[in-house]
Amino acid sequence: MSGRAKVLLTIAAFSWVMPVAAQAPAPTTAFDGVYQGVSREVSKYVAEGKRCGPSGGVPPPLEITNGVARTQGDASWEGTVNPQGALVMRLPNAARVDAQIDNQGTIRGQFSTTRCTYTYVCQKQLR
Repeated sequence: MSGRAKVLLTIAAFSWVMPVAAQAPAPTTAFDGVYQGVSREVSKYVAEGKRCGPSGGVPPPLEITNGVARTQGDASWEGTVNPQGALVMRLPNAARVDAQIDNQGTIRGQFSTTRCTYTYVCQKQLR
């Protein structure tokens, strides 16, 4: 094989390898990160005389990675955030949280049970 043919084969071989090595990492979103709970309050009582769960406190931390959101701790909320910052999460029993993330990294959302509506706030932590 001539020297010129070897050079051409070498260039061809590297052209096949380079796209694999140059692949980008998994996509991330502007909302990726860890969000710490700030507040949780009962905003509505549906049933008179019946208590709702905890009326105050702080929601568990929430982590968003590649647009997938999961709570940390006992509750296993899981969902997604779209490019506009709309966050929808669910528990395995189909309970649903609807929230919005603003451009300052604040999540504001609501979670309703049959008797009560909870309003919560979380804030994105700087890394």
